[in-house]
Amino acid sequence: MAMIYLSLYGRVALLSQDVRKQQGSASKSPKFVVDFSGQVSSLTTDGANQVDDPKDQSTDQPSAQSVQPLHLTLDEMRNMAGDSLEPKGKKIVLLTATDGKGNNGAIQNLIEMVTENREEYCAYHDYTYQFINISKYHMEGRPPVWAKIPAIQEAFENNVAAEWVWLLDTDSIIMTPQIDLAKHLLDPQAMETRIAYGAPITLIDGKPSGLTVSRGIDVNNVDIIIAQDEIGVNAGSVLFRRSDWTMSLLQKWVDPYNVQQYANEQDALNHMIVNNKEIRQHIAIVAQRVINAFSVGGEHMGWKTGDLVVHFAGCWVEDACDTRWKDFWSRRKTVSETIADLTVQGFRTTLAD
Repeated sequence: MAMIYLSLYGRVALLSQDVRKQQGSASKSPKFVVDFSGQVSSLTTDGANQVDDPKDQSTDQPSAQSVQPLHLTLDEMRNMAGDSLEPKGKKIVLLTATDGKGNNGAIQNLIEMVTENREEYCAYHDYTYQFINISKYHMEGRPPVWAKIPAIQEAFENNVAAEWVWLLDTDSIIMTPQIDLAKHLLDPQAMETRIAYGAPITLIDGKPSGLTVSRGIDVNNVDIIIAQDEIGVNAGSVLFRRSDWTMSLLQKWVDPYNVQQYANEQDALNHMIVNNKEIRQHIAIVAQRVINAFSVGGEHMGWKTGDLVVHFAGCWVEDACDTRWKDFWSRRKTVSETIADLTVQGFRTTLAD
């Protein structure tokens, strides 16, 4: 069988079994072989340029002698998929902020699997992956979830090139790694198509607040992107833009009044959105499945094929976390599968030309 030799240099993609233990550090540059069926395997240093025995080659496929190997960098594959908008690369940080405790303990090997899933996604898009143990931010008498807020600040401090920090709860899987965040959401034109203009803004008990998402929002002034579920905004997947306004909001968010008044950081943020017009002008509320689809739910809530993320919010209520996680983990698309798809597309385009 003829093979496509794919060199991933400069920027890298990680196979699942090669996940690094370092947090947010640079990766080595593996090479992959992609065959006509889209199967990806890593190249070894010995015999890497060999093809299968000619007698095993199908007669209806081009031979290695008639087709030159196709070499693609990740940038070329991204451009093939139309992922050329800004922000790109190290301007985006994907943040996991957890103490490893809480309701997610029922999911076996959670941290290891989350690290694998997110490191390979970030390596593919050249984003930075940041893991922060929030135990150091715990305060007496305050629920641990409040410690995620100073972790956001730390992520900006640790990554000076970052324009956006994407805080994603630990109980979430990136299901479609081909999705580029600029094209999907962060480019101004993309953001305009994603904001849920006119949608009701709900209170933390799910009742209507009487407010709707304003059609007058200027996407150039948006500093926070978040989605709503049935009981208000859900802080399990939120994007923060680096700005003075964001840093000020983070300080207001952890004001002692909010900490004492609300059981968690999510309810406090919902209260601020409902009761402060100036804050609403800087926050884009998007349809839930854009950044925060749930593992169960109706048409506008539950994950569908092609959605970026699945979030297992509330799975502990039915003691279903581990079962649901294993199901979606087996259904996710890996980066190596994504690379294979794009490479085969490029190969077919080359043949057509």
